[in-house]
Amino acid sequence: METTDWTSLTPYFLAITSNLCFGTASVKFSQYSSRFGASWLNQLKVTIALIGFLIGFLLFEEGFHLNLRSSSFFFASGILGLFLGDWFLFRGFANLGATRTLVLYSFQPFLLGVYGFIFLGQSLGTMRIIAIACMIACVFTFVLERNRTLGKWDMKNFGLAFVGIGFDALGIVFSRQAYESSPDTGSFEANATRALGAVIAFNLLKPSSTNMIYGDLTRLKKNDRIQLIGACLLGTFVALTLFLKALKTAHIASLTAISITGPIWVSIIEHVRERRLPNRYLVIAFSFFLVGFFFMSRAIIH
Repeated sequence: METTDWTSLTPYFLAITSNLCFGTASVKFSQYSSRFGASWLNQLKVTIALIGFLIGFLLFEEGFHLNLRSSSFFFASGILGLFLGDWFLFRGFANLGATRTLVLYSFQPFLLGVYGFIFLGQSLGTMRIIAIACMIACVFTFVLERNRTLGKWDMKNFGLAFVGIGFDALGIVFSRQAYESSPDTGSFEANATRALGAVIAFNLLKPSSTNMIYGDLTRLKKNDRIQLIGACLLGTFVALTLFLKALKTAHIASLTAISITGPIWVSIIEHVRERRLPNRYLVIAFSFFLVGFFFMSRAIIH
């Protein structure tokens, strides 16, 4: 009798949890990006995350495992993903809203699937292709809903969001290459190196930015400060810790296809907050996700 190795699904459950954490935080990111600007919020969250990763490394990981090659890849990943990619992502949050922006990130499987096929020898296979197609169908369902609501395209902001997708995808590629070079690297060590790269990039761009952000943060109302710091910890520190653990061993195209859980979760949160029942578009999108995840899980197990 054939037994199912459920441990092979662990990276994908970690990725789903990571997306739920980031999706929850993105609701606040959207609000505060509109108030304080994408660059300000992005630097704040990556600085808070760096402190968290360093503390996590000192408490839970033993010794350094990075070599020059892997640390260079992680450092570059931080600049591409956490500095450039997230800046465009937060611009999308401010102008498009959290759900629409996160939906666009579901196009990453096309980019990263090609990378995994060419450089890692990871085949796609029929089941994974069907799964990715279902995930992408979720995107078009949400886009159809937005077009029906607004009746027009916001090409500038959608374009900026797609640029962010590209940088974020490159950041993931560089992180995976770093793990290929140094597979024993812990999640906290890897994320601290990535966050350090982004923080240095911010300070090179504007040396006074750290002091300015600290001053702005202390002047906020206590409730705003608590919510903002909490969102930064949940959406960056916790989410990235889980995601890099998943990235270390997962099939990369399948992993990024799971990103559709983010916009679905955010949409649910928004409906609950606004006390509205889910519309047919949300139901259809969630149905596509369930079918896609079923095919992906079968592909992983077999």
